[in-house]
Amino acid sequence: MGKPDAAIPQRHSFSRYLLLCMMVLVLCVVGFLTVNDYLYTKQNFNHEEYLLQVQTEQNIEQAIRLKDAIWNTYDSSLNDLMRQGLVQVAAEYEHAGRDPARMDLVQLKKQIGEDFDIYIIDENGVIVYTTYAPELGMDFTTIPSFYRYLSKIRNAEGFYPDRIVNELKGEGKFRKYAYQPTPDHRYILELGLIGQSFENVNEKVEVNDNIDSIIAVNPYVERYRVFNSLGRLSEDNSLPEPAVQEHLKKVSQTRSNLEVVDADKGITTRYLFLDLVDETYGSDPSRIIEITYSQKLIQESLNALLLFHLVTGAAAIIFGCIIAFFLSRWINRPVQEIVSDIEIISKGNLEHRIRPTENREFAILETSINSMVDSLRQGVQQMKDEEIFKKEMIDQLPVGVFLKRVDNGRYIFWNKTNEILFHMRAADIVGKTDREIFPPGIVAAIEKEDSRIISNPHEVISKIEDFRSPGGGVLHSLTVPILDSTGKLQYILGICQDVSHENINLKMDLLFSLTRHDILDNLSVIMNHLERAQLIKSHEAMDTFFEKTLGSVSSIRNQISSMRALQDRGLVTPAWQSVERAIDDARSLLSGPPPDIQMEVEGIEINADPLLPRIFSILLENSLKSGSRPASFIRVSARESGGILHIIYQDDSMGIPEDEKESIFGSAYDGNSVRGLFLIRELLAFTGINIREIGVYGKGTIFDIHVPAGKFRRKTR
Repeated sequence: MGKPDAAIPQRHSFSRYLLLCMMVLVLCVVGFLTVNDYLYTKQNFNHEEYLLQVQTEQNIEQAIRLKDAIWNTYDSSLNDLMRQGLVQVAAEYEHAGRDPARMDLVQLKKQIGEDFDIYIIDENGVIVYTTYAPELGMDFTTIPSFYRYLSKIRNAEGFYPDRIVNELKGEGKFRKYAYQPTPDHRYILELGLIGQSFENVNEKVEVNDNIDSIIAVNPYVERYRVFNSLGRLSEDNSLPEPAVQEHLKKVSQTRSNLEVVDADKGITTRYLFLDLVDETYGSDPSRIIEITYSQKLIQESLNALLLFHLVTGAAAIIFGCIIAFFLSRWINRPVQEIVSDIEIISKGNLEHRIRPTENREFAILETSINSMVDSLRQGVQQMKDEEIFKKEMIDQLPVGVFLKRVDNGRYIFWNKTNEILFHMRAADIVGKTDREIFPPGIVAAIEKEDSRIISNPHEVISKIEDFRSPGGGVLHSLTVPILDSTGKLQYILGICQDVSHENINLKMDLLFSLTRHDILDNLSVIMNHLERAQLIKSHEAMDTFFEKTLGSVSSIRNQISSMRALQDRGLVTPAWQSVERAIDDARSLLSGPPPDIQMEVEGIEINADPLLPRIFSILLENSLKSGSRPASFIRVSARESGGILHIIYQDDSMGIPEDEKESIFGSAYDGNSVRGLFLIRELLAFTGINIREIGVYGKGTIFDIHVPAGKFRRKTR
């Protein structure tokens, strides 16, 4: 009953799944604790770093501002000395006739003091005369803000002291500057004071020591540097590397802070701008502090923490897995017992019972499985009984039934009616494919039909075809797709029935209908001639009367003879017939003189219904008796295209209107132009032949008869 062990998929056991679940649980707990602690510690480090950063930057700013305040106090005490010196320079300018070239600056310097240097700046912002050679020719337009300040002084009046700053050229020493415009506003007189006292004061208020102390408290700072507003180092007035110069330039222009992050190296460099500018002075004592922070210490601490958690987690995982292993085996023992019993049952032993267990849940499972097995045993027995009943019932049906699988094409059922219809025993069919049973021609047709079913599994194929078994006949078959509960095609069901008797009755009805109609037409003609015969007086008219009357009588005789011949030959089985001879036989069924027909169908035979002559006789009668314009020319030709034979019937009658080309083949058509076309289409359809009208109204009637491949041949002499 059950499948063999080899067919059972190899899957993991429940105990293994349970063990894996426990291991995953341990991993999740350890992983969660590790990640949570790691993120929490990292957050604390980042917060601590941020607080230290804020505190460090605030302390550095306060230290620099304190130094600036001390310098301002000392700077202001020198303003009177600078004013007195500029008074002497201005007097010398007047004494030289306001011509700087005539001024004796060297002698003037000796009078004022050796610690002073004199500068004369022209209206272009260039030092044109000075006692300090390194700064001769200095162009202040290169410092736009300071040049604007000098231009303002030159066009004003009075004394303008400046801050103690580093000289731009020379040795970069500290100098105290002051300015005064000439009375003619052509020049600016500048005085620069230098002295050892500046260096002494600078050493006493040296801010770097304080900053070093501040930086030492912050372990995340790698280095710091202090720059003036011109981007030079405050310590030695030197220029930094080009990349830093660009950052300093940007900070000076925007007068705001800048942060540069190097993620690859874990370094963040901050440029803090301390705005110390005083509008009353020309120099800008503002400072830019470069502080480089490193994440190295934080990352090392986090790595150490992570390593600790990994070691601890690995130990916890190993310990947890050991516990999970023994725990899963203990929990899984009742399951293994139930599985063992189920395997015995699955092999067909439905009398076997699930052994009792102590656990309540497993006891419920035990009872449920035993109940299910009992139901299954009863269901199997009932299914076997129903299967026998259905098989016997289908076997006794008066129609042939077969069933075959879609996946391998093998027949799994063939009832007794099929054995009678096809003279093939079920033992010779079941378990075989079409290729093992039928000849290649039939196999190709069956496979084509199966492919159609497979591509459209919701289609039912119904067809009537020749019955090629001994005795002949007509077979009506249905091909039905059988789907499973998921909608997938599983089987192909075939139902077939011998409808030869019904086909004979149908054709006899058609034949009697046609013959009765034609005989009545001929009798009407005879009665009409007899009525007119009473008025005939000449011998020639009487001969014409007898000729027409005898033609109608001959037509009736030929129709009755044709019907008797068909009854003798049989109305069911199609036969190979010459198209040319069928047309000749059709001409003999006409009541009047046979028309001339241009035939181009020599040697062509088609496998058609025995009533083929009657089909052509209907077409000829419609051509000769067309109400609006009878035909005077009829031609029947044939051509082959794409494996299909086209028999073209053509005349020069009025033709069929465009809107009636399809309705003329309907059973309810009552037009006067044509008749009997419904019967023609039905008779041709018995053998798979089709007919349609393709002519142009007013230019004649053209019927195109399609004969499919295998239903026509050319007979050679």
